[in-house]
Amino acid sequence: MSRTVSRLAVPGMPAAAAVDVAISLIAFACVALALRLGPRMTTGRVALAVSGIALTAASLIHLDPASGATTALHRIASAVAVLGLTAAAFAVARDYGRISFLVGVFELALLVIGLALLATPFHAWGAWERCLLALPLVWMVWLAARLRRTAETMPSTEETARASAASFSSSGS
Repeated sequence: MSRTVSRLAVPGMPAAAAVDVAISLIAFACVALALRLGPRMTTGRVALAVSGIALTAASLIHLDPASGATTALHRIASAVAVLGLTAAAFAVARDYGRISFLVGVFELALLVIGLALLATPFHAWGAWERCLLALPLVWMVWLAARLRRTAETMPSTEETARASAASFSSSGS
């Protein structure tokens, strides 16, 4: 519970490759979800895309005890990813309701708690980080399911075009 995901991905750790693959899959999911959101959701789309790009960077740039610059780049990428996920939840809340808004609020609360914990001898950073990451990941699954359900109930573009053509031809025009 004390090891963060970033420390688990350090080259040489037993599960480093698996952790990198998992982070990359989450990055892909962020970008895919961003592409699936409607055109009115520009802020949410950008926030998810930025998170996806930042997660990709975090999976490629590992913590390196021998390099302060590399470690700083990894931490910046990780922070941008988490902030992007938090912003995305708020950005889509108007259209996707209370759950999205509450996820954003809880993410902000976890970030504030993390800042407060920096001044303490707290040693369970891995547990804190998993809570910080689990919340937006569950939200992404919920949002994807909701988008899929909406897509299944809406007529396809082809069906809409056929109905429009039929309406046009039956009106005698």
